[in-house]
This record gives sequence, structure tokens and C-alpha cells, in this order.
Amino acid sequence: MSLPENVYDFLLNELPKIAPQIDRDNEVPKSFLEKMKELKIFGLNKYGIEAVYQAIKLSSRSSPAVGHIISIGNIVSIGREGLYSDGSFLFSLNVTEPGGGTDIKSNLKTEADEREDGSAIINGEKVFGSNAQYGDKFIILAKGPEGPTLYVADRQPGIKVEPMDLISFRGSGISRVYLKNVRALRIGTPGRGIREALELINYERFGYGLIALGIVEGVLMELESHALSKKIFGKELGEFQSVKWMIAEMETKMELLNSFVDVTIEKIRKNGRIDPIDAAISKIVAGELAQRATWIGVQLLGGKGLTYGTTIERLTRDARSLDIAGGAREVVLDFIGDYAIKKYKQFF
Repeated sequence: MSLPENVYDFLLNELPKIAPQIDRDNEVPKSFLEKMKELKIFGLNKYGIEAVYQAIKLSSRSSPAVGHIISIGNIVSIGREGLYSDGSFLFSLNVTEPGGGTDIKSNLKTEADEREDGSAIINGEKVFGSNAQYGDKFIILAKGPEGPTLYVADRQPGIKVEPMDLISFRGSGISRVYLKNVRALRIGTPGRGIREALELINYERFGYGLIALGIVEGVLMELESHALSKKIFGKELGEFQSVKWMIAEMETKMELLNSFVDVTIEKIRKNGRIDPIDAAISKIVAGELAQRATWIGVQLLGGKGLTYGTTIERLTRDARSLDIAGGAREVVLDFIGDYAIKKYKQFF
């Protein structure tokens, strides 16, 4: 199902106007966030997963940070009717601990003192809490009586949030989160919290493919506006063969990723869940494509490409996050490699 027209118009026309401010201030203005809630942008699941990912892609043309907010705000309720959001509130996902993010199990220190009814008191600390700066409800991975388990907590005095001053995804609400006697409710299967958290992260990883597509579209829009028609030595920049090859490289890889996204969405619709390999591939391709596209964008824009505060400067910084967020690139490559080796062993 397509993105509602009013949401499409808002992300297409209003977000670019405020994207520089979001990046500069490392914060989405409250009035803008409330408008997003009014438009039910955090409840797009009811229109189908295609609408969620369309919104992520469209936002990322000018603000991958907002694309990330939309991603996390919607994916946490996929397959969990009890967590369904009508768009009037925003979810925050809190998995990573100060000891490190890649090895979730070994670094998990946050503890949940659980009661028989599934309620719990949580104490601990999280870093890189997605949407934590703006979250109304917090999904938290903690050690329960039977091991790592997922819980949900409403924003409350025991949750202290400190926005992190990152170089990319600025304004996305990524924060350090302190949890002191936080009242929460178990939402996952006891002891299966890491697996269930990774299922959510897989949707996030897949979403990076859409963020990358948005970034490439944003780069191409900047080049069309400020570079390709510029005349050098009597010719438009876009007429030079070397420039055409750069544009062709972006277009080719973008269309391949678009096709992969379409196939993956169809598989999700058919199987009711995302294949972890599809999510991993999307993340790897996203990081490579977005960083290459922004490199080309800076190169072709010349001095403007090196200017602080421009769209291309922001997109270049944001592209770098795609290799780190949602699991380090190297760990994801290991996962894909293990899968491929097992897959092809049967032929030898």
C-alpha cells in the first residue's frame, strides 16, 4: 500500500526546510515532532511495510536522521499487536550497553527484577538508545530470571536520557539512557530477548537499504541543482565521459538495490518475517552505496562539496553510520560468509 498523500507531501516539502536545523541543533523541534505524530507517521504499519520503508527513503533524501527515527518508531511493533502504535506515540529501542554493542550477550548488565505477573523493576544503563531523546515508550533488553528478555516501559522519572553528540544521524535522538527503578512489563519470551532484539534489528538493517537509496537520491538532486549543468572548458560538467560514468555507477547500483528491496518486501509479505540474510545484505550494500555516492557528490560539487552546512556535507557524514549502526560491518560480513559457505558446501 502506498504512503498517504499528506505524509508524502510533508516529508517531501517540509522536512528539507528544517533538516539543516535538525542537524545543527542535534534535535528535532518539538513542533515538528508533534506534527509527525499528528500525521500518524509512527503508525505507518497499518498501511503495510512498504509505506514504512517509502517514508524512510523519502526522508533520507534530506535527513537520514529523521529516516532513522521513522524506522525505529515503526519496526518495533512489527509482528507484535500488543505494541501497535496508532502513530500518536513514539517507541525507543534500547539494546546496546556501555561495554560494547556487537557482543550483546557478554555485555548485558542491565537487570530486571521480575514479578509473577510479568511486571518488573529495571536498573541499568544503555548507550546508543534509538529515539530515546523523544521516546514515549522504551523497549529495553535486560537480564530477567530466565536470561535476556525484552520489556517495555513508559517514559517516567526513573528514565534519564542524555542525547549523544555524534557526527552523523544528528537529531535522530540517539542517547545514553540511565534506568533507575524503572517500572516495566515483559513483552518477550523469557530468556529469548537477544534473539527477539535481533529480529527487530534485522528490520532496522533492512531499513538502511532505504536510507541509502534516499541518500543517493539526495546526492543526485544536489548534483542536478548545483553541478551537472555548470560549464567547464566550454562544456557542461555532465557532458564529460568521466562524470557520466560516475552517474552511471550510482544509477546502476541504486536500481539493483531498489530491485532487491522490492523482492525482500515481497518475501516479508509472504513469509510474515524478514530473512536475516536479506537484512544483512541490505546493510552491507547500503553502506557501500551511500558512501560511494556521497564521495562522488563531494568530488563533483568541488568547493561546494567541502563546505560545512550543505546538504552533501550532512549526507556524507550520515552515510558513514550505515557501516556501524545495527552491527559492525565486519560482523555482518562474517554472518553472510558463514551462510554462503554452508550453502555451497553441498555442491562439493
